[in-house]
Amino acid sequence: MNCSIDVFYDETKGFSKHINDTSAYKAVLVESGSFVVEENGEYRVIAAPAALAINEKADFRVVSDSGVKTVTVFFKPSFIREEFTFDAINSGKYDKFLSSVADGENMSPNERMRAALKGKGAEFSKDFTGSLYQDAILLLEFNGHQRNVVYYSLTGQELAFAVRICQNIRHELEDQPDNFWVLRTRYYLYSLLFTATADFYRDNRLDEIYKDPLVARVAGFMWENLGNDIALNDILKEFSVNKNIINDAFNSELSMSCMAYLEHLRMKFANKLLQFTNYSVSEISNMCGYRDTNYFSKVFKKHTGMTASEYQKQMKDLC
Repeated sequence: MNCSIDVFYDETKGFSKHINDTSAYKAVLVESGSFVVEENGEYRVIAAPAALAINEKADFRVVSDSGVKTVTVFFKPSFIREEFTFDAINSGKYDKFLSSVADGENMSPNERMRAALKGKGAEFSKDFTGSLYQDAILLLEFNGHQRNVVYYSLTGQELAFAVRICQNIRHELEDQPDNFWVLRTRYYLYSLLFTATADFYRDNRLDEIYKDPLVARVAGFMWENLGNDIALNDILKEFSVNKNIINDAFNSELSMSCMAYLEHLRMKFANKLLQFTNYSVSEISNMCGYRDTNYFSKVFKKHTGMTASEYQKQMKDLC
């Protein structure tokens, strides 16, 4: 992808044809649909709403997708700060800012930042207080992990917020309304990157990795239809397999049947909604495919030890 500016916007069905461009980072919002991506012979399932941080080294391979619509902002790190060239970043010059922060893969970004500040010398701590450190942290999701692609699941509110930022970027790039459009573009890009660094995104699908492509494809179908009534016969028909084949695949891969895994995904989604949204329990029940709220709460209690209402209250009390 050749362009004369350091930021480029693309909105399309599926994924941008430039998704594996080696001259830019890619911040991708998945507005609708689901897809399966291959990583070193394993498969990851992502369903909207979601976000991806893809660096210039990634070989992003989508093996199947359904109804995917994406918004992508391409940018060179030098647009954030002039000295942030790919050569400088990949030379390890800024590793002192990122390595300690990225060590705690199970920590939130804020927790990793606090951990990085502990036990450092005075000179290092001084660096951490400057704008160089702050700007480097904005790029943490692209070069602070041991992965070339980082995935996030979003709530609907999070997606809407991020899409609005991207639309502002598009407006500035396309209309260039006055002499300050570059400054505003940088501001909006900062805002987009800060949402991830500030623990705005909740990464609930990072560990959903599958070895069997059939299991991955079925899981993608489940995510896409999580709020719908799904019977085993619907899945068997969709994938032209019989009950024994699909349950053998799921038991081999995940030690549970196909429909038990659907319940697992629904409870995982319910957990997220109860923690990070203001939807009522009945609304969440419906969004997770349960038309009977009482039954939904019983299933949720089976998985968590408390009803959905009790869990929601506990999360609000903690906040």
